[in-house]
Amino acid sequence: MPPTPPQRPRETLPDALRALALISVLVVNAIGYAAAPWGPTLGFRTPPDSAWASLTQGAVAAVLHGKGYTTLAFVFGMALWLAARHRPRAEALQRGQRRQRRLLQVGIFHGVFLYFGDILTLYALVGRPLLRRLHRPWGALRRHFWHALAWAVLAKLVLLALTLMAAESPARADTPALSTVQGAWAFFQLNAGFYAAIQVVALLVGGPVMYLCMLGGVAAARLRLLTHRRWRPLWRRGLWLAGPPLLVLSVAHGWAWAVHDPAADIDPWIEALGDLIALPVAACYLAIAVLASDGGRARWCAVLAPLGQRTLSLYVGHSALCLLLLSGAGWALAPTTLQTVVACLGLWLLALAGARLSGRRRWPLEAWLARR
Repeated sequence: MPPTPPQRPRETLPDALRALALISVLVVNAIGYAAAPWGPTLGFRTPPDSAWASLTQGAVAAVLHGKGYTTLAFVFGMALWLAARHRPRAEALQRGQRRQRRLLQVGIFHGVFLYFGDILTLYALVGRPLLRRLHRPWGALRRHFWHALAWAVLAKLVLLALTLMAAESPARADTPALSTVQGAWAFFQLNAGFYAAIQVVALLVGGPVMYLCMLGGVAAARLRLLTHRRWRPLWRRGLWLAGPPLLVLSVAHGWAWAVHDPAADIDPWIEALGDLIALPVAACYLAIAVLASDGGRARWCAVLAPLGQRTLSLYVGHSALCLLLLSGAGWALAPTTLQTVVACLGLWLLALAGARLSGRRRWPLEAWLARR
């Protein structure tokens, strides 16, 4: 029997990026939970006349809204390539498909029973066709990238049109929400029904954007865009060119959220602006992380990497906590906007400490996903 090749050390930068990106997902999901599924993405300010609540909601809109799930999709694509690069194609494909099936099962359970806004289902469905393209020659992959970019731009335009059309039918005050339903069965009907209804729209409108992010992650991993020093001048130039105007737009978006009338529906143009700048701003965040990481050798990468290896359990566990604490099927608590954000950050820090203390032990969902 030939000796088993030594296992290569795991790259820390993708794990660190995954841990950072999850902050956005936890915070945005939590502050919008009480108004979901029909209310605005960032929910309604609590209390409505609080300056702290206004500033908190505006800061979340400017810094976090829409940036997490795109970064996670990018890192998802990186992980697909890093897991397959040293394996024969047939073995890599079989292993990847097995993990995608299990991720889909987790996503369906999460979306039906815990939180309708599940992103795992989309990741599993969109990532599956990418598995067969991981080992394509670079020229073919580059041409495929431009096709994917065209479809993603078209999907963004459709989403913009849908967002603006939503202004024609604003939500009524008596619309049911996850926080106001009475009992577990009413929660299940609302949550599962909405999850099932939005999957087709998510695939058609969100799928091309997620696929582009994943494909970008594959390309970045193959070219070592995040870790090799020859690419740092490119990251630096891109950040200097795109950073200032995107910063202005992000501040404008956050300010619009902070000053809008909490008793009225959010202006669809504000929602549209946030959606349009989310991906470019996430790319700027990525550039900052790349330049600060020293190719993944910086100390902060090693500190955050253990949590980045366990984000699946944290993501699903966070939804379970929201169900228990915030939904009408649970305690239906009504924390302020600021309290919600602080609680999410505290949960993230607690999970980081727990991940670092876990050593090599996987958390439950990661262990099940990796099981042969």
